[in-house]
Amino acid sequence: MHFKGIFILYCCLLGFFVGSFSALFLALVEFMLHFIWETIPNTFDPPLFYPLLIGICGGVLVGLTQKYWGPYPKTMHETLHEFQQTRRVAYTKVLAKNFISAIIVLGFGASLGPEAALASILGGLITWAGDHMKLTFSRKEELTELGFKAVFAAVFSAPLVGLSDAFEDEKGLKLSKSRSKTLLYTLSTVAGFLGFSFINSFLPKENIFFIRIPAVTWDYRLIFSALPAILLGISFGYLFLALEKFSDNLVKGHTHPIFFALCGGLLLGGLGMCSHYFLYSGEHAVFPLSRHYTEYSVLFLVFLALGKACLTHLSFAFGWRGGKIFPAIFASIALACAFAKIFPYTPGATVALIVATSITIILKRPLFTALLLLLLFPLQYFPLLLLACFLAKQSDTWRKNYFKKISK
Repeated sequence: MHFKGIFILYCCLLGFFVGSFSALFLALVEFMLHFIWETIPNTFDPPLFYPLLIGICGGVLVGLTQKYWGPYPKTMHETLHEFQQTRRVAYTKVLAKNFISAIIVLGFGASLGPEAALASILGGLITWAGDHMKLTFSRKEELTELGFKAVFAAVFSAPLVGLSDAFEDEKGLKLSKSRSKTLLYTLSTVAGFLGFSFINSFLPKENIFFIRIPAVTWDYRLIFSALPAILLGISFGYLFLALEKFSDNLVKGHTHPIFFALCGGLLLGGLGMCSHYFLYSGEHAVFPLSRHYTEYSVLFLVFLALGKACLTHLSFAFGWRGGKIFPAIFASIALACAFAKIFPYTPGATVALIVATSITIILKRPLFTALLLLLLFPLQYFPLLLLACFLAKQSDTWRKNYFKKISK
C-alpha cells in the first residue's frame, strides 16, 4: 500500500514535469518564431520575398540535420511504435538530435505541430527517469505510458484527451483495463495540464487553439445543411490521408536530403508570401481566421484548406518533420468556414460538424477527437461533436467492409 502511494506520487510529479517541460518547449519555439518572423523584419525593412529567404535558410539547416543525423525529430507514430515494441523509448544520443531538429523545423515556421517532437523527447526523458528509479519493469512501462497521456493533455490544453486511451483505441471503444489504471490516467493528465498552465501563467498570454464563433443560436435550416457538412468533412478527411500517401510516394527511394529540404523551404516560403496563414502549425491562426473569415472569398478559404494540407504533407516528406494534428484541424476549419459562407445557418454547428468528421477520419479515434475539439467549440456543441465523430467512424467502418466484400 505504501509503494502504491509512492507510485501515485511519482505519476503526479511526472505529469507536472511533462506539462511544465511542454510549456517551456513551446515558449522556446514561440521565441524563435517571434525573433525570425517579427523581430528581424521589424528591425531591417525586409524585402517582399523575405519568407522565401527564411524558407531557404531553414531548408539548408533541415537538410544538414537530415543528412548527418537521419530522420529527426521522430514522429509520434514512430515513438509509440518503438514503445510498443521495446516498452521503452531510446534516449542515449537521441534526445539532443530530437530537440535541435524540432526547434529548427518549428522555429523556421513549418506547417507542422510540436506534439510529435514532444512525445519523442519526453518519452526518452521519462524512460531515463524510470531507469534511474527503483521500480519494477512493469512500473517503468506504466510510467512511460502515462507520460504520453500527459503530453497530449498539455500540448492540446485538453486534460480529458489523455483519458480517452482508457476507453478507446483505433479499433473502437474498449473497456478500461482497471479502475486503478483509469485513476492513474486521470491524475497524470490533470497534473500535466496543471504543470502546463502553471508555467504559462508566467508567459505572455495569447489565444491558442481557440475559435471565435457567434453565440449559439439554432436555425431550423441547419437540418438541410447538416448532411452536406458531414459528407464534406468525411471527404476532406480522406483527401487529407490521400495527400499524405501521395507525398510519401513522391520521395520514396530518393536519398537527397538537402535538395528535398530546400524544396520544402521554397514551398513554405512561396506559400508564406501568399498568406501568413500557411506558416506555422495553425493553432495560433484558428482564432483570427474564425473571426475574419467573412472577409475572405470562398475560393481563398478553399485554397487555404487545400494548400495547408498539401504543404503539411510535402514539408514532412521533404524532411521537415513534425506533427500533423494542428495543421489538419486548421485546414478543416478553413474549409468549414468556406462552407459556412455558403450555408450561413448556425455556422458554429456546421463548422463543428465538418471539423469533427474530418479529424475523426484522419485520426480514427472518435472519442479522442470529440474531447480534443471540446476545448475548441462551446460546451453546447459537445453532443453534436460526439455524434458527428461516431458517425464518421461508422462510415469509415462501412467503407472498409464494402471494399472487403468487393475485393473477394
